[in-house]
Amino acid sequence: MNNMPDWVLEHKGKGIEIRRFGDRYYAYESSSRYDKDLKRARKVTGKYLGVVTPAGIIKKSDVSGIRGDYEYGNIALLYGIAGKTVLPVLKQVFPYMYDRIIIYVILRDIQPLPMKSLRYLYEKTYLSRMYRESMSPGSISGMLSSLPQEGMVNAMGKLTEKGEYVLMDSTAIFSRSDNISFLEPGHNSKEIPLPQINVMMLFSSTRTLPTFIRVLPGSIRDVSAMANTIDMAGIEKCVIVADKGFFSADNIKKLKKRHLSYIIPLRRNSSLVPDTDDFLGVFMYNGKPVKYWKPENGVYMFEDPVLKSEEERDYLIRIHDNIRPKSSYYDHSGDFGKLYLLSDINDEPERIYRLYKDREYVEYAFNVYKNDLEADRSYIRDDHMLSAYMFLNLLSLYLHFQVLNMIDGKYSVKDVLLILSRIKIYNTGKTEMVSEIPKKAKELISKLGIDLDILRKK
Repeated sequence: MNNMPDWVLEHKGKGIEIRRFGDRYYAYESSSRYDKDLKRARKVTGKYLGVVTPAGIIKKSDVSGIRGDYEYGNIALLYGIAGKTVLPVLKQVFPYMYDRIIIYVILRDIQPLPMKSLRYLYEKTYLSRMYRESMSPGSISGMLSSLPQEGMVNAMGKLTEKGEYVLMDSTAIFSRSDNISFLEPGHNSKEIPLPQINVMMLFSSTRTLPTFIRVLPGSIRDVSAMANTIDMAGIEKCVIVADKGFFSADNIKKLKKRHLSYIIPLRRNSSLVPDTDDFLGVFMYNGKPVKYWKPENGVYMFEDPVLKSEEERDYLIRIHDNIRPKSSYYDHSGDFGKLYLLSDINDEPERIYRLYKDREYVEYAFNVYKNDLEADRSYIRDDHMLSAYMFLNLLSLYLHFQVLNMIDGKYSVKDVLLILSRIKIYNTGKTEMVSEIPKKAKELISKLGIDLDILRKK
């Protein structure tokens, strides 16, 4: 009996016996009767009362009359996170529309679907028991049309904490939608000409969370647009973390003029790369040692010994295969494993290195944004609706990263939501009951601290 959960023991009282069979608990009437042969009282188990659930004892007649079941565990996780982060902001900024917004945002995390299909997913989840929204294509379209631009900017600004380091990057999203003025000619990775828009994202390096997004015409990726985006978000410490292709004397001049901090990798043959002498020290990054040198003229120098070994191996293989001449080895070997970062930030080399490496999280964020949330597959035909659609997908991405920051890499976010979706609520008409909880789901509930009662308290 001591091994039973507290919510089971709560239902064990005078005249009630609890028995466990497999993963479920059952309640029976219990009494005692004096046994003349034993000369003491003996427990007598009476009639079966029902299944013991967190909601109470469900009678057998109710269990046999299940009218529907709803995905519950995944909703409990996402709603629990949203209740502490996104939802208070939405209630403040959109007091008459936050219910529909949070439903849409959570459902996008579970499965991104076009507007015409979202209602069927909604009706499968416990959200449809919590709210009276129809989630029809018309209601979703109306929501996107009526979200004020000022409110969206205000909401995203509230997701950024004062004083934290924020990284900025941008990506192109391709679309064939009509009547979107942001679309301008561009090429995808296969050099196929497609209309594109530019999406700028601000990402909290301090908390590993995306906080702000802005949609711009496809051709606009200049410093002025970056500065304007930072001003809109009200950011204090923003770092432009760019790729090698961004570097130019003109861009550096513009960044300095707008007082924008930056970390930009240099090509290894750049004239700005100083001659190296003895390295200054070593720090650990993801379990690997990284050598660093004293910065010179804003150039921070690093060497990853593991990467150095891999690059040398690849180069030697190319020499063996007659792809590279042996004589060129000594011209390049000094740069194997090296990383040169140009920055106006005066900080410890390890801090600069880690800020730059955090760009990988931004790249992951864009990957989730485009692929998992399918934000690049909209059929929206209006500039304002497009901005609203991108904003709501940012909120879904925000919840995605909240889950990602809670797990240890054993499961992906998709795995976690899928496993938890097997925890269901059964509606019997008279009451509700929680389904059996699979072993993996139990482990996640414990690890993530999920409150399975949170939705039913609403």
